[in-house]
Amino acid sequence: MSSSIARGGARLAAGLAASLLFAGCSYLHDTFNQTIDPNTSDRLHGSVPIGTPMTTAEARLSSQGFNCDMRGGNFTDEHGRSRSAPSFLSCVRRAGQLSFACENRDQVVVVPNGGVVDEVDVVRGPDCDRTPGPSLTPPNSAD
Repeated sequence: MSSSIARGGARLAAGLAASLLFAGCSYLHDTFNQTIDPNTSDRLHGSVPIGTPMTTAEARLSSQGFNCDMRGGNFTDEHGRSRSAPSFLSCVRRAGQLSFACENRDQVVVVPNGGVVDEVDVVRGPDCDRTPGPSLTPPNSAD
């Protein structure tokens, strides 16, 4: 009886280890992947269509997990072209609880015209957050 319990415990431990390994690989893939998921792009475009008031666009993106601020200057559009605008709303997906200081995140650029959305570009690329998630190395650990 105890050997079957031990085998069951070993299988459970192996299954848990495999699950954690798969989840870790998935997390690393998502963190370093620079390609936007087409479903994510479609959903974001649908939530801020052309003609939406800019205040509404910012509120919708914020409710979907983005930090936004107005900027001006250069940005990269969905086709990888370097563009420039006097002002645009720059939104970056908020960091998760576990994150790297610099990692790829979903980003949205919303270019206004007369207070409404005139252009929306959804990309995924590097963002260096000054407030990353918890350290992967415990404090006071020996290096």
